[in-house]
Amino acid sequence: MGLRDSLHTPNGTTSRDLEQDSPDVERAQRIQRSAARPSRKCPDAVNGRSVSCYLVSFCTTLYLAGIQTEMSVLTGVPQAIPSQVDAGKPLQSLQTPSVMSSGVTTTEVQVSVQTTEAPATESNSETTLAPSEIGYMLPRSGTCPKSAQQVTTLEECIKAAEYLKKKMMSRTPFHAHTDPPGCIYRKDDRDIFFNSRETTDKDTAKADRKPVCKGAVNSFGVSPTNLKPVAAWDQAPDDVREEAAKIRLFCFAWTPFRPGDEAVLAEVTKQYSKCDGHAFFSDRYPQGEEREDVIVVKVPEQRVPRSDGLWLYHRNMVGLMPTWEHMLRKKLLEDYDWVINSELDHFLSPSRARLTIVSYLRTLRKGMSNEQNSIHGPLMLMWGNAFVFNKRMISMMREQWKFLGVTESGKSIGVGCPQFMRGRQEWPEHCSQDIVYPSLVAGIMRGGVNAYGRPGCGQADATTRNNIRFQLGCWEMQHNPYGMSEEGELEAITEFAHVQKMKDADDAVKRYSETDQADNHKLWYSAKNVPVIHHIVSAEVHRVARELLDPEP
Repeated sequence: MGLRDSLHTPNGTTSRDLEQDSPDVERAQRIQRSAARPSRKCPDAVNGRSVSCYLVSFCTTLYLAGIQTEMSVLTGVPQAIPSQVDAGKPLQSLQTPSVMSSGVTTTEVQVSVQTTEAPATESNSETTLAPSEIGYMLPRSGTCPKSAQQVTTLEECIKAAEYLKKKMMSRTPFHAHTDPPGCIYRKDDRDIFFNSRETTDKDTAKADRKPVCKGAVNSFGVSPTNLKPVAAWDQAPDDVREEAAKIRLFCFAWTPFRPGDEAVLAEVTKQYSKCDGHAFFSDRYPQGEEREDVIVVKVPEQRVPRSDGLWLYHRNMVGLMPTWEHMLRKKLLEDYDWVINSELDHFLSPSRARLTIVSYLRTLRKGMSNEQNSIHGPLMLMWGNAFVFNKRMISMMREQWKFLGVTESGKSIGVGCPQFMRGRQEWPEHCSQDIVYPSLVAGIMRGGVNAYGRPGCGQADATTRNNIRFQLGCWEMQHNPYGMSEEGELEAITEFAHVQKMKDADDAVKRYSETDQADNHKLWYSAKNVPVIHHIVSAEVHRVARELLDPEP
């Protein structure tokens, strides 16, 4: 069997059902050959023969013009955007997408910008795009948005794959009758192929197929391949940065080091290293390898086996109680102004955290008199299920730990949970930190502790008593309009990078108007400056978030 016979289509059929040469290309070549032939003049004499000749010539000209117009539409319209391949120029240098063992290409942030240059021509189509601003995108639905159009040539499809950092299934066209025509992205396989089949009335829409679209760079959904990171720190006023720079921050997390936790540990460590001090606590080392920043603590035996995926499900305080015991007894927190307890499925930006702490303090200074006075006492900030404790609260916890540190023991259901939760919410089945921490300031700790924010991620309605709104502390990926797949979360992170450049909420309204995200402009804008993003699904999402949202100075 030859190479041609061994090729397979995207839907699994062999190349016996394919035509490797596009019918559109053959038709174009016939037109060009016809145009190249010498013209035959009609007789000058006025008679029946000459009239017939002129009539046939006129009709033929109209027919060829119609075919040429049809070809322009089929090949993506704009003569103002000539293909570099057609012009005999090499494809512009782009980084080769790196491929993981699964065959999935990873997302690169810094690559070459793709632009084309062409002589100025008068546009003959409303969809013609400015040649220096062309970018590529994968739409959310099965059609391109109003601001874009589908890629309809093989050469440009190859460019689009390089631009989007997706694997090109083949650099030759397929002719698959059961797939949509043009440049197509296969969602399940995360690759792109070009189908030269002409459009027919037959419905070939598939749930895992999307058109690859082109549009103006920075229009909705179309990002430049070298989307420039903008650090929230660089945008903050000088006086805010000066106040934030004085904050000494300690970051810690309790983790059972399940496979998913170990997979993201390297990326999370890069972020935690930007704190003034950090530590990970667990009942074992990751992959059995001892690390200086991992502290092993003893966790009481549970009814659910340690090997079970539901071990300590909604019972994080069983691991956090011995964690606090260690930190307070060893006085690990003495040199820090604020302490953050987050999780490994959080993307945490320490620089944004410092800025957000300052934002909360400044908001409180504009609040009622008791709120203004509270900044001088013990404070806890609630950023979803990430919690931030000031130095005075840590000191108060140490003084009261003899009472606060008592946990349920023996064979009881609540073993390992703090006893001060007896009779309160979730007891005895669960003891989640986003329930227990707020309970500390709701009458358990003596002396009075004030807490501000919301213990649920994604809640942007926290205000002072005189209705001054606090900045959002945690953006919830469960609310992501693009979904919680790795691909959906990467799209969201890219939107966060666009949002970070916005001056105000009106910019968000403009960006998302007349798109399927018009109703979500407030949701997207709330991501500006947010220090914590919850439910990050992979190390790749952590990496892209770090590079786009918290770049190195």
